[in-house]
Amino acid sequence: MPVFNGKVQKQLDKKFNKLYFRPWDLKKMTNPIDKATWGNMYAKRKMYATNHKLISKEWFNEKIKNSNFDKYNTIVTNAVTTNNSNLRVFPTTEAMFYNPKKAGEGYPFDYNQNSSIKINTPLFVSHFSQDRAWVFVESNFATGWLSIKDIAFIDDVLIKKFKSGTYFVATKDNFPIYKNGVFIDYIKMGTIFPLRKNKFVTINKSANLQGYLSYVKISDTYVQKKPLKFTQNNINKISNSIIAEPYGWGGLMNNRDCSAFTKDFFTPFGIYLKRNSFGQTQLGKYLELKDLSLKQKKEQILKNGIPFLTLIYLKGHIMLYIGQKDGEPLVFHNVWGVKTLEDNGEAGRFIIGRAVITTLEPGRELPNYVVAKNILAKIEGMVLVSQKNSQ
Repeated sequence: MPVFNGKVQKQLDKKFNKLYFRPWDLKKMTNPIDKATWGNMYAKRKMYATNHKLISKEWFNEKIKNSNFDKYNTIVTNAVTTNNSNLRVFPTTEAMFYNPKKAGEGYPFDYNQNSSIKINTPLFVSHFSQDRAWVFVESNFATGWLSIKDIAFIDDVLIKKFKSGTYFVATKDNFPIYKNGVFIDYIKMGTIFPLRKNKFVTINKSANLQGYLSYVKISDTYVQKKPLKFTQNNINKISNSIIAEPYGWGGLMNNRDCSAFTKDFFTPFGIYLKRNSFGQTQLGKYLELKDLSLKQKKEQILKNGIPFLTLIYLKGHIMLYIGQKDGEPLVFHNVWGVKTLEDNGEAGRFIIGRAVITTLEPGRELPNYVVAKNILAKIEGMVLVSQKNSQ
């Protein structure tokens, strides 16, 4: 059983809460406008729609115009998500893909999907889209476009009430919540609920999108006070909640990709992770593995890795180290697939498409497995999330 110092955990949980509510402390968007509009680069690339046809320049021009960045940082107000939603790169539900005929491209890799975002997430609002159907927002982990249907504007009085100081977290996945018998949403594990007057808080809204406190009943089967103690029972509870979940690029279809998986795994324990795989290497003690042989990588992971408190990183993917079996390191991760080589010499994929426990060489038994491009070969480092980075 891994040991997690209780004092350290409380410090990390305090830091978590500060970062979670950080958008409500902002006076303007963190990024300058050139970084906020990074998504415009897709207009210069060959992108495909859901019908597998090339997206026109006119489509991009229309979306860029509707993005209304002339009004960047003009609303500067606070909001909160009133249900689960999606942060989009452009203000539209329409998707855009790289070449669907190539392995690792096409569905589910919608590049207009920046990230899913949970109910009860604090937001800072920059401005409306030109059609006023969307708002450009900053959350604690990402920026992007949110449908106006999924937010409520809030004032300082409501913020004070929402920040109760006592927070519960969902420890089960995909359970429904109701208000007066009316369905609100299916709750994802890692969703945070303030406790106020012994009731769980959400935000409802009036016709003009102004928010007000709303309370919901949730069984203690589904939520616990944050941070959870780092016990084997709690580790098992969180792990069992998300194992076998379908892969969801950027949180597509309200499922998790690799970094959403690790972020949500650690949330109940009060450990804050950034949203993308590289960002998750920046919190905790990072150990370089890139220049080691395959054997040496395994040895270092087995020697230094703390089960369930260690991340294994390679470009574009991140995994949770959970221990070893017969001398082989084991990882828990949500992964799309394993790279293969087809008979015609083209790159292929063996699709896994869900959260699984594997060795560092998943797919090794496949006849067209590519050793040079397997996970172990591409590992760059490991992160001890409960320890400070000495760099």
